[in-house]
Amino acid sequence: MTLDELLPFFGASELDAGLAHLLKSAGSDIGSISKKKLRVQGMEGIELHDKGLALTFNEREDYIETYGTPKDAGEAILVAAFAYGVGSKTFKPYTGPIPFSKGPIAGRQDALREFGVPAQTEEEDDLIEWDQWIKDGLQVRTTYREDGSVKMISFSVPFK
Repeated sequence: MTLDELLPFFGASELDAGLAHLLKSAGSDIGSISKKKLRVQGMEGIELHDKGLALTFNEREDYIETYGTPKDAGEAILVAAFAYGVGSKTFKPYTGPIPFSKGPIAGRQDALREFGVPAQTEEEDDLIEWDQWIKDGLQVRTTYREDGSVKMISFSVPFK
């Protein structure tokens, strides 16, 4: 599973056969989402440690309130994907293509070259913590380690 394959399913739910098939091909099951956790916490995740990816699903009503109308009538709506860089203790590095870029993104300079000038940057104590862009209607955020290397790149549905 790659981010390129996953992004078209943002806003879709457990009812989407294509999303279910994609997760199954990655060794996961959309049926593993805890309905109780989704109901109580408003969100639930699927972690694909060997792929370097984590996915977040929002409860339907929370999704509608925060993001807008989902693509279908399901209850667990895909809202975000997180791709981990080198150095995660529990996730292998994501090695697939990075949407909206022509090459790998190992550090902040790569992110700036590929994504352009950020819409937002968070800096604390002279260290850049993250940069954020909007690309084709998705929020893209690159979070950095102290050495400037990529900790993770997230893709999510932006707030309405």
